[in-house]
Amino acid sequence: MTTRLRIFTALLVFALLLAPFAQSAAAADDITGNTHEKEIRELIALGIMQGYGNDIYKPKAEITRGQFSALLTRALNLEPAPEGISFTDLTERSGVYHEVLAAANVGLVTGYLDGSFKSDDPISRVHMAVVVKRAMVYLQMEDKSAQLDFADLSSVIKDYQDAISTNVAFDIFRGTTINGKVYFRPFENATRGHAASVTSRLLAAAKGERPAPEEPDEPETPVEDTLYYLGYVVDGKMVKQEYSHKNYETAAASFDSTSTAKAIIKGNDIIKIKSGVVYGDSVRNGVKQVTTVYYDTSFTKQATYIEHGRELRYISSNDDYVKVQAGGTIGYVKQDEVNFVPYDMITNRDYYIKNQWGTLEHYQYNYVTKSGATHSIGPAPAEMVQGAKHYSYDGVNFSDAAGKTLFQHYPYFQYQSVRSKTSYTADELDKFIMVRLNELNNKNATYKDAVNKSKLIGKGKYLIETQNKYNVNALFILAAAMHESAYGMSANAQTKNNLFGIKVFDSNPDAGEIYNAPENSIEAFALRYMNTNYANPLGLYANGAAPGNKTSGFNVKYASDPTWGSKIAGHMFRVDLALGKKDINKYQLGLTNTPMTNVRDQPLGDKLYQYTRTDLGIDNSLGYPVIITGEQMASDNHIWYKVISDLNPNDDKNNGVAWIRSDLITKIN
Repeated sequence: MTTRLRIFTALLVFALLLAPFAQSAAAADDITGNTHEKEIRELIALGIMQGYGNDIYKPKAEITRGQFSALLTRALNLEPAPEGISFTDLTERSGVYHEVLAAANVGLVTGYLDGSFKSDDPISRVHMAVVVKRAMVYLQMEDKSAQLDFADLSSVIKDYQDAISTNVAFDIFRGTTINGKVYFRPFENATRGHAASVTSRLLAAAKGERPAPEEPDEPETPVEDTLYYLGYVVDGKMVKQEYSHKNYETAAASFDSTSTAKAIIKGNDIIKIKSGVVYGDSVRNGVKQVTTVYYDTSFTKQATYIEHGRELRYISSNDDYVKVQAGGTIGYVKQDEVNFVPYDMITNRDYYIKNQWGTLEHYQYNYVTKSGATHSIGPAPAEMVQGAKHYSYDGVNFSDAAGKTLFQHYPYFQYQSVRSKTSYTADELDKFIMVRLNELNNKNATYKDAVNKSKLIGKGKYLIETQNKYNVNALFILAAAMHESAYGMSANAQTKNNLFGIKVFDSNPDAGEIYNAPENSIEAFALRYMNTNYANPLGLYANGAAPGNKTSGFNVKYASDPTWGSKIAGHMFRVDLALGKKDINKYQLGLTNTPMTNVRDQPLGDKLYQYTRTDLGIDNSLGYPVIITGEQMASDNHIWYKVISDLNPNDDKNNGVAWIRSDLITKIN
């Protein structure tokens, strides 16, 4: 099954479509002035919401189970259901027959015990929330929850409350305030206007954006102003100055003019430093939270997210936000989600070294757990001095301790497109797996009897078959499986045949999909994750078809660990090293260096797809990874590079070949 959300292209044209549509809307229609007018017009412009003709959309009318199923089917661009799915009371005469079956096919909606669907029955707000929660699972969105403060949920069962909690966490459903209390109105039938707003917010949440509130929140009870202080580092500790400032502006002016001051402290919390790092330390309901990095200071457009306690480069801050660097991306985090470490107080931090074997090693430090770990990535750059510490926030641009940029280095396997093919056979991959399991067998309890119990044993043949069928590199799949499943010995691998931590989230590490066999997990990873959402340039989380980092590649959205991409590269490097180094530097790699680069079917030809991300990192050094297989001079007097297409094989009409003008590509190896 291939899913191509309308949101992929819709959001690109939305600004062009919506403005003239809104301006030309006649006052005679029945949505002008409606509370949900903006969202309804958005869905109309995108072809998701259909009306009754003559500009009639009935925003205040109750929406039925069938109509809401159809709305989601169009929004998610679900494919037709296979033959065999049916409901006793649903026929092809129904205007929503195919849409209901498509939604049912992927588990968004279900029928009743008697086999009926009751398409014409109205859907309540709570049942709509349940369906939207299933859509979020289908879209592989993070499983989040929010504390529920609604006054009318005592009669709602826990499963439904959980669905409401997830919707509220993503700001998809909202309550109504009456006489100081907030009500959800769970059993009230939803209207077509409500459904439009919910669908619009779901699409925004799936893209990492947060819709603006419909109306301002009620003003909170004023609290006493918190005082501001300058902070100084004394004997390695932050000391608060006795003299206070009543507002941020006067504190900031004093801070800027006092060279010895290292921080501004609001109450007892640091909110600004001269230089240093920040890390996320937010905890909600006893669960450590990832730190979300946004492109904007209003926190509506998500760039990426970082594991609890991990290092971010501090750039600047004020009373409202903190400007940081995550990978190569400059963005903003919320003040209440991070803590600050001035350089004068840093006792441990991330760094890179070149070891005695010439391998690049990365030491990562967690500021919350006060623990560190090291992993190897690949051959170290020639410019790196053995044993000397080097620093990099993106793993590409390296500097010394003083922050002076020294050189760039792109680890090969971290930026090799997974649309490549490994040189190794199934037998060679199986051989490596067994050698590695023998090495790990007595390492610790995790790997006890690994040579007999690992779920990776004998999977070489299926890895190669998957590579050939889905065009996803077998060595990459093996590396991801080794990393995510502890070489096939993790609890999820052993009890659920889940080799990739699929549907396992930071907030719920014990979760995870269950598979009949490890092969089913491999297929799900290649088909549903790589080919649908990550490697496919039309995918929901498409940032480049390589492991990458927090600006380029899968690591942007696949894992909160900012070093996930380099760890996958390290696994690929070690397999390749053990088997004869047939894969490293096998291909000429490049990165796009220009935002919104078009990829064409031939030089000066038709557009196959577009690399849509506008943020390409510092100095545009972290664009989309490509593999260059040839070049050709065209009639425009430009050299064009022939590259391997990133498209899902099912979408590829050009036999895996694509072309990009050479000045839009920087070669990196």
